[in-house]
Amino acid sequence: MANPSALLVRQAHVVLGGRSILQGIDLDLQRGQVLALLGGSGCGKTTLLRAIAGLQPLGGGRIELDGRDVTQQPAKLRGIGVVFQHYALFPNLSVRDNVGFGLQARGETPAAQQARIDELLALVGLAEHAATRPGQLSGGQRQRVALARALAPRPGLLLLDEPFSALDESFRVPLRRSFRQLQRELGQSSVLVTHDRDEAFELADQVAVMFEGRIEQCSAPAALWQRPQTLRVADFLGAFNRLDARTAPEPWRRDTGCWLAPLAALQPDGPVAPPEAWRLAAEVVAVHPGLLGWTVALQAPGGQALTLGLPPGDTPPEPGATLALALPATALQWLAR
Repeated sequence: MANPSALLVRQAHVVLGGRSILQGIDLDLQRGQVLALLGGSGCGKTTLLRAIAGLQPLGGGRIELDGRDVTQQPAKLRGIGVVFQHYALFPNLSVRDNVGFGLQARGETPAAQQARIDELLALVGLAEHAATRPGQLSGGQRQRVALARALAPRPGLLLLDEPFSALDESFRVPLRRSFRQLQRELGQSSVLVTHDRDEAFELADQVAVMFEGRIEQCSAPAALWQRPQTLRVADFLGAFNRLDARTAPEPWRRDTGCWLAPLAALQPDGPVAPPEAWRLAAEVVAVHPGLLGWTVALQAPGGQALTLGLPPGDTPPEPGATLALALPATALQWLAR
């Protein structure tokens, strides 16, 4: 194989306690990219990560790393780094010794170990904390130590199991952005497990949305955001208004299915709305303030629930008011359900 993928999964199945946890999983991760496994609790994303790591045997299918079939290979021979949600650092070892633990286990020379440790501590911004023990660090700093430790042996693939979820938002957002920059600099192929949509879209080149042990859709973030292939994906992303195609005005009326439109597409009717826009009236049910503006909950004729987003500088309408709204035809996507 001239240019094998960093990770190839084909028809992976796992059954535990008589229950199918993974059902026919297919994945293809190119070198240097990040794949996010996105889904709610119990969808199978952590089991899939464990199977890739070699910690969970497959009941069927195969896993390849850089063109090597590792389906039956033990975890220690796969050349994979893992970053856990709760750090899993050695509390009695310094930051330097934590980062170098895997290098020492591989029998690298002391000079090579020190050079690699110094390089990584500089990359994650912890050089001045090399002699510190984990208990004296903040949560964000401990997670950076865990990341450096996983990267130290130069793994062909890095697995991250909800690595930022235990952190407060003030630490989580900057840390994940620092990770993305570091990942790009190193060209590190990575698989990220998360239930956070913003995290998946910010960090990943491809996002696989999982339900009940299956991948419903795997796409680049922009394609997933703009064109979900199923209603279940659209509902999980929570970024779309859904309109019944049977009650739509001409020329959008259809006998089955529904129309999806991004929340940002719905706008007050006015001069900026194109002439061919779908126009409708809706009653304001509630108004919710937020950091990025107002969220207006609406009810359209027939009881359809809609959402309108307004910028923070706009004056929101009062509950009970009726708004004249428009949707540009270019924003509409029909799904047959």
